[in-house]
Amino acid sequence: MKKILVVDDDKQMRLDLSEILTMEGYDVDSAGSGEEALELVKRNDYDIVISDLKMPGMNGMELLAHIKKLKPETRVIMITAYATIESAVEAMRRGASDYISKPFKINEIEVAVRRALEEAKFRENLRKAPESEAKLQIQPMIESLSSPIRRGVIERLLAAKRSSFMNLVEKLNIEDHEKLSFHLRKLRKAGIVAQDNERRYMLTQKGRQVAEILESFKEGLD
Repeated sequence: MKKILVVDDDKQMRLDLSEILTMEGYDVDSAGSGEEALELVKRNDYDIVISDLKMPGMNGMELLAHIKKLKPETRVIMITAYATIESAVEAMRRGASDYISKPFKINEIEVAVRRALEEAKFRENLRKAPESEAKLQIQPMIESLSSPIRRGVIERLLAAKRSSFMNLVEKLNIEDHEKLSFHLRKLRKAGIVAQDNERRYMLTQKGRQVAEILESFKEGLD
């Protein structure tokens, strides 16, 4: 059973999230502050920590930094108000797997958790995979490829050749445009995705090679 820690200074929010996740079959702990959460992280191995970004005392960004230092394999999902989306994106730059904006729907929580678990599984499968030329090629790009959203972009562009931003939003079912923009920037920086003169996205030659390599790991991710 996957273990999740919910961190929020709002008691009702903690209870609601804990109930939703427990009903989904997860083993859930909760903490009312960053300091309390950090002590739990030290004593337990969590698959995912879901933390509010804005909290008195140790905030979510500070907690993220501690978690990544102590338990780098633990996935972190940030909860943020709409007005602090920019801060949530910054948290992703610092290692958070995803963020959820308030107010959110139950399915958004479920999707974010599933993506974080898929990200962890991808890394674990790659770690366990026998040494091969494909593994050596993909290892340096692990940060660019571990996100299910980024792999979804690669798969979509491999099939469609070229795609507009809004087409990717629709096909990948991502309501948050800023989140998709963040992942596309990462793929462009890695040299996997480029844009043509009409600002449509496409795979580079390197991106097509990456797509082929990803196919060799796909069976382990299903």
